Amino acid sequence: MNNKIQNPKTQVEETIEMNDENYLNDMLETEKNMSVNMTYALNEASNENLFDEIYEMFNMVKESQRTLFELAFKKGWYCLEKAEENKIIEEYNKLTKSIEQLK
Repeated sequence: MNNKIQNPKTQVEETIEMNDENYLNDMLETEKNMSVNMTYALNEASNENLFDEIYEMFNMVKESQRTLFELAFKKGWYCLEKAEENKIIEEYNKLTKSIEQLK
């Protein structure tokens, strides 16, 4: 059974220099790291105006990250793995139990 979800891969020239796939993956990784760091900044922001400014930038970074992900997936440079149904049910049950304990 094939557990991979992937579009046909757009071929790029393999050289010692960066190609389009390398650049896109680098930008995607940068956006992911920026959003993680901005999450820390949001958690620590003690000033409401500062929080609002960082939050606006955070949303722009997340939108950029999503756009880059969609492009990489479309070009076949990003592969997803299907989760087994029993694993999904197991996680759902764990989360449901956790929520019930919080009530």
